[in-house]
Amino acid sequence: MSESTTWSVRHGRNTVALTWFRGRLTWTVLSGGVQVTPPAPLHLRTADGRDLLSGATYLSDDTREVAEVYDLVVGKRVGRHTVDHRERTVRFACAGGGEVAVVLRAAPDGVALRFALSGLDGATVTGGDVDLRLPATAAVWPLTYTPWYETTRFTSTLDALEPGDYGFPFLVELADDTFALVTEADLDGRYGGSFARYAGGGAVAVTLAGDVVLSGESVATPWRVVILGDLATVVASHLVDDLAPPVEGGVVPAWARPGRAAWSWWSDFYSGAQLSKQLRMLDYAAARGWEYVLVDCGWDGVWMPELVAAASERGVGVFVWVVWDHLATPEQRRKLAEWASWGIAGVKVDFMESEAQERYRWYDEVIAECARVGLMINFHGSVIPRGWARTYPHVMSYEAVRGAEYYVFYSEPLTPEHNTIVPFTRNVVGSADYTPVTFSAAARLTTEAHELALAVVLESGLLNFADDVDEYAKRPIAEAAIERIQAAWDETRLLAGRPGEYVVLARRSGAEWFAGALSALGEPKTVSVDLSTLGLDAGAAYAATVITDDDNDRLTQETRAVTAADTVDLTLRPNGGAVVLLVPSGYTRPPRPPQPAVTVADAILRGGPGEPVEIAAVVTGAEPHLVVPPGWDAPRLARPRAADGSVAWSVTVPADTEPGHVAVLAVHAGDPLGARRSTLAHVRVVSPLGAQPASLVALTPVAAANGSGPVERDMSNGEGNPADGRPMSVAGVHHPKGLGVCAPSEVTWVLDGAEARLTASVGVDDESPAGTTATCAVVGDGRVLTTVEVAAGEPAHELDVDLTGVTRLRLVVQDAAAGAEPAHVDWIDPWITLSPMNVERGTR
Repeated sequence: MSESTTWSVRHGRNTVALTWFRGRLTWTVLSGGVQVTPPAPLHLRTADGRDLLSGATYLSDDTREVAEVYDLVVGKRVGRHTVDHRERTVRFACAGGGEVAVVLRAAPDGVALRFALSGLDGATVTGGDVDLRLPATAAVWPLTYTPWYETTRFTSTLDALEPGDYGFPFLVELADDTFALVTEADLDGRYGGSFARYAGGGAVAVTLAGDVVLSGESVATPWRVVILGDLATVVASHLVDDLAPPVEGGVVPAWARPGRAAWSWWSDFYSGAQLSKQLRMLDYAAARGWEYVLVDCGWDGVWMPELVAAASERGVGVFVWVVWDHLATPEQRRKLAEWASWGIAGVKVDFMESEAQERYRWYDEVIAECARVGLMINFHGSVIPRGWARTYPHVMSYEAVRGAEYYVFYSEPLTPEHNTIVPFTRNVVGSADYTPVTFSAAARLTTEAHELALAVVLESGLLNFADDVDEYAKRPIAEAAIERIQAAWDETRLLAGRPGEYVVLARRSGAEWFAGALSALGEPKTVSVDLSTLGLDAGAAYAATVITDDDNDRLTQETRAVTAADTVDLTLRPNGGAVVLLVPSGYTRPPRPPQPAVTVADAILRGGPGEPVEIAAVVTGAEPHLVVPPGWDAPRLARPRAADGSVAWSVTVPADTEPGHVAVLAVHAGDPLGARRSTLAHVRVVSPLGAQPASLVALTPVAAANGSGPVERDMSNGEGNPADGRPMSVAGVHHPKGLGVCAPSEVTWVLDGAEARLTASVGVDDESPAGTTATCAVVGDGRVLTTVEVAAGEPAHELDVDLTGVTRLRLVVQDAAAGAEPAHVDWIDPWITLSPMNVERGTR
């Protein structure tokens, strides 16, 4: 090999080149023969001070054509995608042992580079690896780096940008109408995430957020990606997805379905703990034709199956929220299978907030387990997408964007500038869970049409509409629009815009086109939607509904007849927006197919360890399926489905089932993991308590409702979040065991009907204000067994209640009088004890 050697690969206008000169490696990117980045160093430093690329010895190189096809179910262009890339791999022997292959890719919309490392098991890679040399005065639209990517994006130039760390994607204007978007692709737990470290003078280094330990014979770094072209090319690019591995098995699961969701957390912080409030969200979602309800912090597994069943009857799925470290171990992750067995559609996992290799290994494990059990995922407090839409099609969306929750947490406005940068940066590489359309945000700087247009301009596979549904109902124009706006798109086109100033995006779903426009300018802006660019049927008539702001920041709309040759002109108010809904004249959406039906003969059954239980149901409109909890043997068909839809299964309660355990089984009318959501109903199988005393704190109820937050165990009620109470205290006396509730509250358990007694004490917790009172009752099979009046500051009242013959036990705290503060009540040390005679007889 000569003193200087260059290897390159080209596709159309785009070239990526690798140069070896006197033992050092540099790379260059060219577009149309013009250098995008002049020769810039490549490094692979290890913790012991080596640079694996310094003094490396050339071994070989080869080229190949990369021709692949894959399907996406989430994103700006769903359906079939074709990969047409050129690749060159140059291999080197490292001076201290091991090998490094530099892999170059050229594509129609950019270039990429990665390292494939061999024979370096156990080595620790640290610091930066790929440098870029960018025009020192170039315009740039960065965000300050955090591993959860939620800082505000802003407009700058490189010469005015402070040296520091900035997150991907990193957008730079190279010349007039030529842009580079720098990011990563194909990242998993074998490596770690990186950011852009800016040193000034146009010098950017792709730098690891944390050290990476190589494991195994061969490890590939993520692709270092540069998307190249005009803004329309950048916005339309799928290069990050193209570079990612295919889905395992090559088949996208039928149950991975994007959709719109009603979400109550933004407008009602503690509402996730209230079944009644989630049923209200379900009513609204079903009426709008939305696909999901997302239940945030505080939900209770006691009532969640009821919500799932009610949602399934109306063709709506349910997502549930969970903190990432509640899924940190294999044992904790077993609950995912249990939730899936109830019929839950997906999980929103929150607060990962790390780019460490260890956290990416966690992502690998959670993604794999959710795929195994059939759960979709929405990652919140997360990293940005790295091509996972292709590799993991059940991952619907990621936050990794500063979105509407910042109105709630910090009362901070989202700048219109930020909103007009996100479509050119963060949203290019994958779904962004911004949670849009927050009309009631007191601090907002945007107009109502701007808020509405966010739902079109920003794409998310799980489109969580954030505001209170009453705010939408107050605005019939918005309500009708969001009923039509979709969560995944057949086509996306940038019509006009510049980051930080304004954007006009058009998206197609089936026969309908949606155009969204946002402005961040301080004066009115006129923009045009040129219908001739959308590929419409030239001989057809269309109806265009145009929604804009009036002079009082209220929505206004008009509908006009247009053709494919027309242009729709829009005047955007300062910080304003607009939405254009375009449909063929006379077009109506096809109706949703009717939901099948399922009813169960008995919603609660008794069954002890090793005992068979028969589940009987009537299923019409679809094939019946019984889904049992993890750890249960597969059910056997006891009676095949009859002409009237009746069917029965026999299942055996596992031998290791604990006394008083409640298992939830789901009867589905339709395939639980089919292409459309099945209707389902639940049966709870309750194991008898047995002869030993049983603490109600340890037993699972069959129903629970609480005035604020979930029912707490071994702590006071606290506020509306789970596990936010304090040690229980009544009249200054602390109690370690019990249930903390808030009026009105009602918790129900299934008992054996034997001779038994309830012993407990009850009082108002000291966290309640002075003067707070409550009426507490013990109810058996609908009959009030005892009633106690309690008040703040009074000692707890002792209870000893005969439960003979009772099969349904309820502990009730009645609602406070109108205007009174609801009491936080402690049920202290509640125990069920069988009578001595029953114990002697061995009564269970």
